[in-house]
Amino acid sequence: MKRTIIEKMILVIAYSGLIGGVLLGTLISKGIWESGSEMCAPRAFFMFVGSIFVSVGCWAVLLEIIALSDRIRNIENKMS
Repeated sequence: MKRTIIEKMILVIAYSGLIGGVLLGTLISKGIWESGSEMCAPRAFFMFVGSIFVSVGCWAVLLEIIALSDRIRNIENKMS
């Protein structure tokens, strides 16, 4: 199925957001861990896990938008 420019841009944003979110969460949690403050381990852990969940959630929503546009395109092709 041929994708439009907007759909390709959404895919690029989805995958770059997934990778960037995990990397950013890793860097932030590493900074928290290396600060050596009290209770830094739980904060670093929850920051890392939270960044993964948020990144995967945004990625899934954007991919669902692409899947929805595919379904709409299939319905339009069947109607015509």
